[in-house]
Amino acid sequence: MHESTSLRAQLGLIAPKRLMSDWQFLLALMAGCLVSVVLTAFFDGSGWQDANLLAILSLILWAPVIEELAFRGVVQGWLSGNSWGKRGFAGLSCANLIAALLFSAWHLVYRADLIAWLVFIPALVFGYFRDRHGSLVPCVILHAAYNAALLPGWYFLS
Repeated sequence: MHESTSLRAQLGLIAPKRLMSDWQFLLALMAGCLVSVVLTAFFDGSGWQDANLLAILSLILWAPVIEELAFRGVVQGWLSGNSWGKRGFAGLSCANLIAALLFSAWHLVYRADLIAWLVFIPALVFGYFRDRHGSLVPCVILHAAYNAALLPGWYFLS
């Protein structure tokens, strides 16, 4: 039982405490969504205007869950278990910085535009809240909300 609890904690598969009373989380949620809408007003929708419902649901639901489990759960969780992974730089852990770099590299595999490079910034935000709450829940919520906020920009502003 102890090992499974430890593994769940390492992966961030635990419920955060008082997430909706965390003013930093709420600010990141609102600001990130606003930035997503504004950024997509300046970029081509890359075909999402014609996307079917399954593709949109994947963007908003499945991609955030799978990517956060992989990058903030497995990678950042494992790196945070090492003493050097916990070291901080400008308020961010080394584990977060490495996971954010890998997350950005992953996006560059299938997108080579400026948006793919800019993914590094929200990746740091996701990792910050992973460290702050020890949970993937804030990461998934932020990731899904930021992705969902791309849609109005693609549909109405571009």
